[in-house]
Amino acid sequence: MRRRSIYIQLFTVTMALFLVSFIITGTLLFSFMGTYLTSRHEKELDNIARQVVNITVYIASTNGQLTAEAYRLNINAVAQSTDTEIFVLDEKGELVTTSIENFDDKIKEEYTQDILEGNGATYRGSLGGIFKGEVLTVARPIKYMGSVVGGVLVSIPTPEVTRMRIEVLKIFVFNVAFVAVFVAIFVYLISKRITKPLSELTSAAKSIAGGDFKRRVNIDTENEFSELGDTFNNMADSIEQLENMRSSFIANVSHDLRTPMTTIIGFVEGIMDGTIPEEKRQWYLSIVLDESRRLSRIVTDLLDLSKLEQGSFNIEPREFDINELMRLSIIKFEKRITEKNISLTVGFETENMRVDADKDAIQRVITNLFDNAIKFTPEGGFIDVNTGVKDGSAYVSIQNSGLGIEKKDLMHIFDRFYKSDKSRSLDKNGAGLGLYIVKSIIQAHGERVWAESEPGEFTRFSFTLARANEKKKNDDKKLIEEV
Repeated sequence: MRRRSIYIQLFTVTMALFLVSFIITGTLLFSFMGTYLTSRHEKELDNIARQVVNITVYIASTNGQLTAEAYRLNINAVAQSTDTEIFVLDEKGELVTTSIENFDDKIKEEYTQDILEGNGATYRGSLGGIFKGEVLTVARPIKYMGSVVGGVLVSIPTPEVTRMRIEVLKIFVFNVAFVAVFVAIFVYLISKRITKPLSELTSAAKSIAGGDFKRRVNIDTENEFSELGDTFNNMADSIEQLENMRSSFIANVSHDLRTPMTTIIGFVEGIMDGTIPEEKRQWYLSIVLDESRRLSRIVTDLLDLSKLEQGSFNIEPREFDINELMRLSIIKFEKRITEKNISLTVGFETENMRVDADKDAIQRVITNLFDNAIKFTPEGGFIDVNTGVKDGSAYVSIQNSGLGIEKKDLMHIFDRFYKSDKSRSLDKNGAGLGLYIVKSIIQAHGERVWAESEPGEFTRFSFTLARANEKKKNDDKKLIEEV
């Protein structure tokens, strides 16, 4: 499907609205102008008719001292000066004089009746065939000493009105054409200003879709497009970071899977072909078992990641003692703690700390945090474990000495596939999923987890859980409110 450019759409819509608006305005203007000009001509003709009436009354008051020829010349002078035609009638409707030369027709009764009855009137038409075209005629009675002694009809061709309307319309159309050109240029400039950042965004989006994750846009306008550009760049940064983490994850997982598999295959082949003496087989089999468990952990992390992304990771909360779970975890890691000569300090605010959570999932959280703490604690270092109550919730913290985490890494430490130890000198067994799974499990419980670190000194991971009794109180309160 062929798409029209924004310029064409803007130009079409704007010009359509522009033309419709001006057509309506022009039609109204033409109509109002005709009404206005007609009204103005009526007033002018009425003034002329009154002028003729005054002249006639004046002559009548002089007892005929002014000859008929002089009267006719006065009437002709008024007609010529006003570009009108004038008819003067007597009290019987007979023509006394007119500005039209050699005119001897009779004015039809329908145009004389009103003025002979003493009323004024306005007519449009040919005045009973006297004129070839349409004229505007104003009729006024001549009254002398309280009696109607005749009447005056003053006519002007209506083409004069039409001509003025057309002249005004020409000026209007010229202005419309000028404004239309201006509008077209304006729409072109505006559309270019709009489409330029959009084109840049489109080009950048295509580049990113094609694999160029370093492409960014530079939109310097002070409007929504600038904000859109910043948002696009932030999105591109996230995509690039995610792609880098994905690539790193693939490399890490490939390495993490290949290394134990190579070890397992090598040792099993050595046992089967007799290369490994019988007295050492038990030792090598223990290595095979450790590597198999390592593979199992990686596969479990990948399966959990899949469940988390698909939204099928469900928790089943139940009441248990978090302190007891911490004690069992310490026993589980006792051997590794002893081997590294780590000083372990445990601080429980209360003997028992009942929480409401998924015990297996929280076991996974504690295992991952303990595993990290032991892994990154140097020989002879320390690990501090604490539980207590904070802001009405149970909290657990595991702190270890060591290199710590840089501030730039701390903000990404819970991202999936993220590993702050790029050299793999310390974290050789992880795929960058452990802390992401920890965060996802805690958030699934509606709680929070956070990390604190001082580079070169310590790292501390903490999380909260709902206390069992507090949850029961909240549930009872909600039940009461519902009732």
